[in-house]
Amino acid sequence: MEKKVEILAYHGWGINKDFWNNLASVIPDNIPLKPANRGYFGKPFYPRFDADTKFRVVFTHSYGLHWSNSAVLSKADLLVIFNGFDDFHPSDGKLKSVSEKGLEYMIKGFEADPEQVLKSFYENCFQPSEYKVEIPSDLNKELLLEDLKKLRNTRFPLIDLDFGSTMVAIDSAEDKILLEPRGENMLDGHYNKKFVKVFENEGHALPFVNPQDCWSYLCSIIPIFERYENNR
Repeated sequence: MEKKVEILAYHGWGINKDFWNNLASVIPDNIPLKPANRGYFGKPFYPRFDADTKFRVVFTHSYGLHWSNSAVLSKADLLVIFNGFDDFHPSDGKLKSVSEKGLEYMIKGFEADPEQVLKSFYENCFQPSEYKVEIPSDLNKELLLEDLKKLRNTRFPLIDLDFGSTMVAIDSAEDKILLEPRGENMLDGHYNKKFVKVFENEGHALPFVNPQDCWSYLCSIIPIFERYENNR
């Protein structure tokens, strides 16, 4: 049977492919969501679109945009960026200073006690939810620290991406990791079809904590999603 829609999904720093389970559970069964795994824990996995897929979608969360495959992104018909960023640090001077100091504190702390840094990160990531995350036993500490250090100077200029279709940036107003929404600035200068949405009273882990509202919003702006939703 020919696939009409397929989603590849890339999680952020410190977590794994299971981050997408809640969102996958509210998406119609005939839209497969194939989550990539960076390898912070669990085996690395990099999915590809099947040859018979007609509408190719990529979801990224946070740092997921930066380690996703640019060749895959260039093939997508739709790119949805959840709480993403080009530069990790905000442009606002005061917030940038807070972000820079916080990152250096995390890096120094991770070198001394990785589990404690991850515990604090999860608390901030999942706010305002009180969701508790267990620290995995098979941490790839070297990769975690390597990617954490990359945030000092990381940059993803979307304007340079060979991408000609629809972009959606979904942000959270109460993001304790990024400190301010980035979607509007990220997509500024693009002349493709684009949408920017900010969810109030939500935190960094938005698609995990509130998957139904995320999916409902996407259905409201992407006609092909709405058709699949109506045909459940």
